[in-house]
Amino acid sequence: MNTKIKTAILKRLRFYSLCLLVLLVLAQVLALFWYPLEWFSHFSLHGCVLILFASFAFKRRYRYILWAICLGVISWAFFPLSGSLKNEQSIKIISYNIYFENKEKDKEIAFLLNQNADILALTEMGGLAWQNQLSVLQQHYPYSCGHSLDSPFAMQLFSKEKPLSCEVHFIEDVYPYIQAVFPNQKTLFVLHPPPPVNGELANERLIYFQKTAQKIAHDNNAVLVIGDLNNTPFSPIYRRFKNNSGLQDAMYNALPTWKPFFLPLDRVLYRQCKVQARALSWQYSDHRVVEILWQ
Repeated sequence: MNTKIKTAILKRLRFYSLCLLVLLVLAQVLALFWYPLEWFSHFSLHGCVLILFASFAFKRRYRYILWAICLGVISWAFFPLSGSLKNEQSIKIISYNIYFENKEKDKEIAFLLNQNADILALTEMGGLAWQNQLSVLQQHYPYSCGHSLDSPFAMQLFSKEKPLSCEVHFIEDVYPYIQAVFPNQKTLFVLHPPPPVNGELANERLIYFQKTAQKIAHDNNAVLVIGDLNNTPFSPIYRRFKNNSGLQDAMYNALPTWKPFFLPLDRVLYRQCKVQARALSWQYSDHRVVEILWQ
């Protein structure tokens, strides 16, 4: 290769790598103030992988610095490690954003019933298009509560065991979440904040996180929080929500649960209890099913 061309390529790689690194850092610092920057924070892992590939364009000492930064992020992405719980001692929960416009509704319901879970927590399920499937689930799960409307913010909770209470609350009178209290002082929260696709919805999501974090923090029971949070652990907004509510993650930070960008939007968080969580294979939704064991 011509020396001039090689030099020009290396200069461009160094320039774009540094620009990407600066952008990722700014996303961590300023995401709380400008929502488009938060979008980039979700792709921190992707960005670090790209920077690693381009790091050969730098001199050795700078290359080592980039390796330390990127490998640190990549290592953090695969924590925390989930523990092991026995099925017979645990409540089995299926958490699933079933996708409001799902074309294979009956197949999804058959799959869910085949999991033989104690609790089903389903977001984007409700309204006229889901009435038949709701009836089928109610035959197998005698206790349920939810918000059934023709909207992606519909949500349902089905349980084989009778909860002490099961309530649907609303943030800004629009966005619901479910709070169910079970025996042995356990509280389950099912969340689904709006996606931050524009400034208004990004602000509504901030309010949703703030108010639900306050509610969760003041709950004295053992707490499990599940659902499609439309956020990832790479975002400072997510981490602030987790800290303010006193929760910790049960699934590792980079586990992909949403297509097409394979981001870890579906989360499992807990406090004062034991939890094991894993994502199952893709079905007919753009989200993966999450299986949880809760003690």
